[in-house]
Amino acid sequence: MTASAAHVTIATSSGALWLALIIHFAGGLLGLASGTLAIVVTKGGRTHRRAGRLFVVAMITGGIFAAGIALYERNYGSLIGGAFTAYLVFTAFTTVRPLAGRHAHAVNLALMFLAFGLALTQLSFGVMAINNPVRGVPTPMIFFVGSVALLAAVGDWRLLRAGTLAGSRRLARHLWRMCFGLFIASGSFFFGQVKFLPGALRIPPLLATLGIAPLIVLLYWMWRIRLRKRLQGVVLRTADETPG
Repeated sequence: MTASAAHVTIATSSGALWLALIIHFAGGLLGLASGTLAIVVTKGGRTHRRAGRLFVVAMITGGIFAAGIALYERNYGSLIGGAFTAYLVFTAFTTVRPLAGRHAHAVNLALMFLAFGLALTQLSFGVMAINNPVRGVPTPMIFFVGSVALLAAVGDWRLLRAGTLAGSRRLARHLWRMCFGLFIASGSFFFGQVKFLPGALRIPPLLATLGIAPLIVLLYWMWRIRLRKRLQGVVLRTADETPG
């Protein structure tokens, strides 16, 4: 893996770089807030849809700016993370609000290849990190994110083959991608930005719980929807009616 340039911060940057950091940070905080709201309210209801749209916009914005900042730093692991975050929440959104128009299939195909490319690159970084660990990033986490990206790419391939999804399969695809996108935000904040929290909140068990909470929610919904087939309390809509 190529050595990174100096890590940039809000305090040490200026101009366009400073603005990019502010937008990235604001997008992450807004994504955390709106994603948490979307989790706790009735799925498919008005509040859920509004919070979901805000979450998608915030996370795509934060992910794109994160990728740009990482490219400036030559931090290619974070570049993949930012691009994967934007891809993940966008495809979660298009699961319930499919793209329309003659180029929709081409866009979905490109997104699938993007996911495969991100997955293979991330897994390659993981192999290199076995003998040359990345500072601040556990090697198992590199493999974990790469494996999730690969599963997402395979899911895109299956969707392209099927043409459409309905019922519990569509809902499961939407929810797991949204929840994992929220996990990226919560993990980045509660594990990587502890210095911004008041001292009274810097309790390792609390931070760990908050950081992985979206993964717990993800597992719950996959158990409920895919294994138990329980959709009670979820407002179901057709794919062209549900905005997020």
